[in-house]
Amino acid sequence: MQLQCLLGKIWNPKFLQIDLKDATITIQDGSTPTPNSLEVKIGEGNVTFTENRNVEYTLNRGLLDEVRLGDQVPLDVTLDAVWEFISGGTLTGAIPTVIDALKKINNASDWVSTDEDVCRPYAVDLIIAHQPACSSASAAEEEITTLPDFRYDNIAYDLRAGTIAMTGRCNATDAINVRQFQSS
Repeated sequence: MQLQCLLGKIWNPKFLQIDLKDATITIQDGSTPTPNSLEVKIGEGNVTFTENRNVEYTLNRGLLDEVRLGDQVPLDVTLDAVWEFISGGTLTGAIPTVIDALKKINNASDWVSTDEDVCRPYAVDLIIAHQPACSSASAAEEEITTLPDFRYDNIAYDLRAGTIAMTGRCNATDAINVRQFQSS
């Protein structure tokens, strides 16, 4: 029992469920040196993403023999949310809507795709910055997840519920996760 108590003091695992109420989603274009960005605060909702990969197994006389990675598969993204508020981030002037930023229309018509190949369809980066609510701490670790080169496949609106549901894919196989220390 003493060893268990001692281990609890040395190594204390923390499992944190990310609440999007403590997160900001930024839609960012590929402009340089300062990208256009639209910050979206989520009231209720969820973002899920799935990393897929093809692993091919080759048999030799009915027994497992060789293993290799197959073709790459894009990152799948789903967002279901109620927006709490939207701010322009690095923008000056008229602030685009989420739809404007995703479709490169209206107030986001001059946005630049994050995809370096100009022949490919328009894409944006989705950046999810999560900083847990800290009531007594003056500093916290912020986790930033970037879903690069995102393109939506479909968007569904529910005006009565005030929600938007979106699915899409990224021209990437992995999300980019970074933790950084934030002090207040």
